[in-house]
Amino acid sequence: MTIKNILIYLSSRTELPLLSKFTLELTNFYNARLFALTIIPQAKTHLKTRAEEHAWRKLYELEEDAFEADRKISLLLEELDKVNQKTLTSKIIEIALSYKIDLLVLPDNIKLQIPRLLKELGIPVLIFPISKTLKKENLNKN
Repeated sequence: MTIKNILIYLSSRTELPLLSKFTLELTNFYNARLFALTIIPQAKTHLKTRAEEHAWRKLYELEEDAFEADRKISLLLEELDKVNQKTLTSKIIEIALSYKIDLLVLPDNIKLQIPRLLKELGIPVLIFPISKTLKKENLNKN
């Protein structure tokens, strides 16, 4: 299997440092392009601005890491009327199909319909253990 395009989904709760490093190592190993996706709820103007700013900050942080690692990256910010398991899963499937994604990387702290992702995309899905990693880091600090 050739992996040319990798999609990483970042939620508002995604901690970037380790996930970013892991995903960029994957892109380097496969010499792949990285697509970074964040999905925010459609909201009224003042609320939208905050959510959008926060989302772009995460995307730009990953873009900086990609630039330092000399990796190609495309940033994607999408909006949904209702954000829930079903709509998030549908949007990720839509994006993955439209960009011909070969590998999907997800943090473990989001709720998606994983069986549906696997069935409809037919590509490998890596679930990065952020919650366990953060617990270990906090234990190591004490």
